[in-house]
Amino acid sequence: MSIRQRRLDKGWSQEELARHSGLSCRTIQRIESGQKAGLESLKSLAAVFETSVSALMQEQNQNKQTSSQDVENSLLNQIEKEAIDFAQSIIKGPGNGDKDCLTKLERNAISYAQSLLRKFDINK
Repeated sequence: MSIRQRRLDKGWSQEELARHSGLSCRTIQRIESGQKAGLESLKSLAAVFETSVSALMQEQNQNKQTSSQDVENSLLNQIEKEAIDFAQSIIKGPGNGDKDCLTKLERNAISYAQSLLRKFDINK
């Protein structure tokens, strides 16, 4: 559970958490936006939320990993989509008036692979 979620569970605004913890409102904003909290800030927050500093540190590390994984997955999905679009454009062949970027041998290999896929009912 994030610091933000803990705060919301208590029904507190950032200002109220700042007042209870003795931290500045700006510090609370920075922590909730993903910046790493210092040890003294974590101690104050742990006391307010009646939990351990190590639990807050683990949550902070877990949130950071999740965020970087989301970025990585988004990038992978975009790369995969571009690769699929490119492969489909090659398989489809050139449009009217466009020059085929593949040799006759490569185009024949694609046609042969498509016919094999149809035989095994994989591409339907």
